[in-house]
Amino acid sequence: MFFSTKQIGLAIFVFGCILILITGCNEKPVAVVNGVRITEKEFIGKLKETTGERILQQMIDRQIVEDAFQKAGLVLSEEDIAARIQEMQSRAPSPAAFEEYLTARGVTLEDLRKDLELQMKVMMLASKDVVVTEEQLKQFYEEHKGRYDKPLRVKMSEILTPGKLQAEQALEALKKEGASFAAVAEQFSVSPATRKYGGQRPITPIDQIFPMELQQVVSGAKEGDIVGPVETQQGWYVLQIEERLPPEKATFESAKEQVTEEFKASRAVPLDSLLKQLRQEAVVKIVAPEFSKLNSDYAGPQELPEFGGKQSPPVVTQETAQPAPPPAEQGE
Repeated sequence: MFFSTKQIGLAIFVFGCILILITGCNEKPVAVVNGVRITEKEFIGKLKETTGERILQQMIDRQIVEDAFQKAGLVLSEEDIAARIQEMQSRAPSPAAFEEYLTARGVTLEDLRKDLELQMKVMMLASKDVVVTEEQLKQFYEEHKGRYDKPLRVKMSEILTPGKLQAEQALEALKKEGASFAAVAEQFSVSPATRKYGGQRPITPIDQIFPMELQQVVSGAKEGDIVGPVETQQGWYVLQIEERLPPEKATFESAKEQVTEEFKASRAVPLDSLLKQLRQEAVVKIVAPEFSKLNSDYAGPQELPEFGGKQSPPVVTQETAQPAPPPAEQGE
């Protein structure tokens, strides 16, 4: 994507601070180093210099997408966004692991929701003119039907140790009456991804289990089995097989929603072409002199009211004098 919630938040902070500078608070220090002050004016100036142009353009492009989506009469429901978030959450070992994933990237669940909303709107705009028929969907399904089948999958927990001795000690601890795999994992495992969550991994197809040395061992294990130690390049593993989910053959009806989404995506306008088209259709005028060269990226009629309510004449450049190119043709 060409914009993110975190970057937009930074942009709002940057330009909010610029307003503060105008009010005369620009000499307030943000840090003091060995008695030398780094002022807000210096700090905000550096932010503007290094990231201001890029983030301003992202903010403009985001608004262009929002306006184009509304103008096209498209609708994205909260239920659809929630379903996409739920799909992402299901891939994490646990709800706590998903929260940690967000925290490590410096975003909140609301940040994620806004990013997904924007991404989904962009895709809906890119594919809004794609004609979909039942016959086309069935043909697309037949051409790609293997990807909709669900292979043999397994839900399991792991204990990863740096040496064989620790793995054997973990196995001995698991043999004690009333032993909990989760508790033993927290005691012995060094896996940064699963230790805090009792060693639990997300449900995974056996042929996608990593490290690869585990695939053969897991393939022959039954539900409830504890297997190991297994030596890998990452260390020694002890595994508990919690559930085996048998392969599921897809049908056109069971996969229709996914087929429709992928069919439309395969024929959608490329995102760079979509953004170029939206920029050409938008009414944008960069007012700040230091960012004025961004005007060349927006070739539409740049006609905006002046401050105070007067209408300024349209700004006509060589680019704006040319007719906008036609929309990109849909791929076959």
